[in-house]
Amino acid sequence: MKKNAFLLLILVSIFFINDIEAQTTVAGASIPPEIENPELLGINKEPYHATLMPYGNLKEALVAKRHASSFCQSLNGEWRFNWVSTPEKRPVDFYKSDYDVSGWKEIAVPSNWEVKGYGTPFYRNLGYTIKKDFPHVMSEPEKWYTSYNERNPVGSYRREFTVPAEWEGRRNFITFDGVDSAFFLWVNGKKVGFSVNSRNAAEFDLTKYLKPGKNMIAVEVYQYSSGTWLEDQDMWRLHGIFRNVTLWSAPQVHIRDFFVKTDLDKDYKDATLDVSAKIKNYSDKTGKAQTFTATLYDKEGKEIAKASANGSALKSNTEQLLSVKIKVANPLKWTAETPNLYTVVLTSSEGEILSSKIGFRKVEIKGRVFMANGVPIKLKGVNRHEHWSDVGHAVTEEQMIRDLEVIKQGNCNHIRTSHYSNDPRWYELCDEWGIWLVAEANMEYHGYDTRFDEEPTIKAAIIDRNVANVENFKNHPSVIIWSLGNEGGGISTNLKAAMTEVKKIDDTRFVHYERFGTGKNNPSDLDGRMYGTAEDYARIAQDKNLTKPFYICEFVHAMFNSMGSLDEYSRVFDENPEILGGAIWEFQDQALWNRRDPNHPILAYGGGFGENPNDHYFIHKGVISYDRATGGKNVKPHYPEMKKAFQWIDTKLADPVSGGIQIKNKYQFISLDGFDATWSLTENGQEIDNGKIRIRPTWGKGNFTGNISYKIEHPKAGAEYYLRVSYKLKEKTLWADKGFEVATEQFKLPVNTPPAEEIKVTQPVKLVQNSQSAIVSGKDFSVSFDKKTGFMSQLTKNGINLLTVDGAPKLHLWRASHRNDDDWAYRQWEKYGVTALQYKLVDFKVEIIDKVSVKITATTKADGKEGFGVYHTATYLVKGDGLIKVDNDVQFVGFRINLARIGVRMLLDKKLDRMSFFGRGPFENYSDRKSSAEVGLYELGVNEQYEYEKPMERGNHEDVSWAKLSGKDMPSLIVKSDDKLMQVAALPHTDEQMHPVEYKIDLPASTSTVFCLSTKTLGVGSASCGPKPLEEYQVFAVPTSFTYTINLF
Repeated sequence: MKKNAFLLLILVSIFFINDIEAQTTVAGASIPPEIENPELLGINKEPYHATLMPYGNLKEALVAKRHASSFCQSLNGEWRFNWVSTPEKRPVDFYKSDYDVSGWKEIAVPSNWEVKGYGTPFYRNLGYTIKKDFPHVMSEPEKWYTSYNERNPVGSYRREFTVPAEWEGRRNFITFDGVDSAFFLWVNGKKVGFSVNSRNAAEFDLTKYLKPGKNMIAVEVYQYSSGTWLEDQDMWRLHGIFRNVTLWSAPQVHIRDFFVKTDLDKDYKDATLDVSAKIKNYSDKTGKAQTFTATLYDKEGKEIAKASANGSALKSNTEQLLSVKIKVANPLKWTAETPNLYTVVLTSSEGEILSSKIGFRKVEIKGRVFMANGVPIKLKGVNRHEHWSDVGHAVTEEQMIRDLEVIKQGNCNHIRTSHYSNDPRWYELCDEWGIWLVAEANMEYHGYDTRFDEEPTIKAAIIDRNVANVENFKNHPSVIIWSLGNEGGGISTNLKAAMTEVKKIDDTRFVHYERFGTGKNNPSDLDGRMYGTAEDYARIAQDKNLTKPFYICEFVHAMFNSMGSLDEYSRVFDENPEILGGAIWEFQDQALWNRRDPNHPILAYGGGFGENPNDHYFIHKGVISYDRATGGKNVKPHYPEMKKAFQWIDTKLADPVSGGIQIKNKYQFISLDGFDATWSLTENGQEIDNGKIRIRPTWGKGNFTGNISYKIEHPKAGAEYYLRVSYKLKEKTLWADKGFEVATEQFKLPVNTPPAEEIKVTQPVKLVQNSQSAIVSGKDFSVSFDKKTGFMSQLTKNGINLLTVDGAPKLHLWRASHRNDDDWAYRQWEKYGVTALQYKLVDFKVEIIDKVSVKITATTKADGKEGFGVYHTATYLVKGDGLIKVDNDVQFVGFRINLARIGVRMLLDKKLDRMSFFGRGPFENYSDRKSSAEVGLYELGVNEQYEYEKPMERGNHEDVSWAKLSGKDMPSLIVKSDDKLMQVAALPHTDEQMHPVEYKIDLPASTSTVFCLSTKTLGVGSASCGPKPLEEYQVFAVPTSFTYTINLF
């Protein structure tokens, strides 16, 4: 963003904050000590337990929709709200019934208050937004910190509600699923309690605070608390009540927790269902002995089996553990491919009914192989933050479902809940849709690194967050691995203590923590390491000194234009059983709409709200764009690449002559019988034949052979033939419609085609020269060369010049940074002057070859810095019919540095706003991110291509044979490659225009169509936080030659 835009934003923000604070308050209020006490985990909170809900009857229990229970009342909706920038200004008596809040504005619950216009959103990757002074969160930071003025914002919430009359005499609870970062709770003017830990359910018993009829609830939320030090995740820092608030009722003797475990026999056929329940007497009287019953139902609601256990009389405020085991003959198994769910209904003699959807599955580690139900599995997936650009962290169920659609359609079977416990509904949906989850605890102290490893005052909090994560989500079959958290120290007392507590609770799953490392010192169940190369992981797989499965919790950092070589990683996963798999960082661009200036809406990254400190660009790093587009011009090119790299069916053309193919089913639990397979044959991008491939019902996992009966009886001269194989769903699934394509492969066929007939040129050519220029013309065209520069100065057809000022084909070696080039390549380009080469003419020759052709040879030298330079000899053979053949010879001087490309750039009339081409498309692709981009015939609008929010070089297409630029009422320009395929891009802005601009809305008006033609382009890698492109995808300053032709129509 430009400086004046930032200044305007800051002024608007200051005015807005002052306006908000003018609503309120009592000055000089004291700071509650609870918010700075790391050893205080809560006041009057109920113990953590599995996500549960009592139901009114069996029908409700079998549906198992918690918020549809007759014993549930949502407190979501509009609450009265007040915001202040510092605790001293808060309305300390707002919780009292006689405190008038009628003048307060309303805010939606759930929501983040920053999204609603209060305070300042922060983006940080690592590091804190307050002064680093543990355990204090009120210490004065430097003045440039936004928190210097917004020292610790406080949101005060109030609303009224009515308790159903039929809940009288029962135990009534309230659950806050997510409040960032800490809060106090009052009901009817009485203080109930306090909670810290923003992303696990905080539950309170309200029974003694409630009264018949209307009740009043007040919540005071602090932006910063002792929890802040353990919530240093790479995300937008947003606050408030951002998840569901639920009032619910249970009998006085209540099944307050339960744990459902499944086990399979040695043949992985028959199962044992082990259900344990904690039954508590909340009343002030001794309760009768309870009978606990667990009943198993199938998906049709048919009872399968049941078992009961009898308890003893329960004294007041005591609980007992009752357990039952049920043998189940050959149940349908749960996997990510086959998410078969049953329902367990739990009842007590008190009349309480609870239920849980469960799946029969067993995870094991055998040697270095991770297995489910006796089968080695692979995890191919993404890290997902709970974030949408319009709502921040207050993600709706509909948005969760959309995320799952996109993830499953992208051939992912795995998600890591980075970096915290997610909304409880998410785990239920993952059970239903079929996802292998690595369930991560709400714990990261990256900004303090090892400071908290041995800190005794924070040990209990580290343990508490992990216990909460496991207790809340232990009944979900989708969860197969517990993660202790993200980047925060290493092998240490506190983290090992947390792991010990996790294993005490759950002995059916495994534990991972990446910073425990790899090898014999790693105390967890899996080895791991972030951001290695595919080759690194292949070596690790073969390391005989290692003894555990290897899980890669983050790889191929997908920031902006990046995510190179994903197909290489997937291949390494497939070829090495020791590699469990991994999760791309990350699923979505964590953009956040900033519409505070209505004339300058932006999808903000760090600094987009004027906040300091921030981590700038690092937040736009998703496989998918902020809007979750999976097709059309808005699809982020990374997404189809992921879908292709992660596809579970591979095809090889074993015999191009006979049409013999090899099909490999990489699904672990399903056969290929659920897919229709077809083939199509194209000639120069046009389909000329198609058919079906027979898939036999017996084709399970493994390799199979098939046959395609295609024929090319009369190949066209110079034509290219491609065979495409496609696999589509036979039937509709939860995540995709019938006919959805899940896998594809394209093969270039080795067809012997006759050579294209050479067209004899008969049109004469005319040469006119003077001291300044050489002009070659023929029928309806002319091309002019400037003798002072050696460059083409005009290229006309039918009297229309297609070049803009300084638009001649000129050597072009760099690109507007992807922000993945910053750490290595772009710095070289600036150091050696590649971004601002100074051209001078060395030699210029004009030669009449014959009456139909003229040759012009221009040698220029482009000088950079530090001794770097390049000689470029361009030889133009101009024919009378308008064909211009250009031979290029490039010789470098100085260091052998990395370049973005070797090629030429032309600035064309912006009316040439359409490009059609034969090459890889339809979306942009690069040398190390092109496996999903099939060779074909495409057309696109220059102004209709995917744009990154930060302007940068984009729109490249690899392996192009020819490209045509055209526009309304304009001549067309066709560029063809010679013996080498070329890479092309047509954009509305130059690299020089894009590079310095912060947001695409600030780009200047387009003045030309910028056409780049390269003989080689640099891959994209993922060097913002991962490897740079592999050497084979790099471009070096070495002698190069290439040829292309220009034709005008």
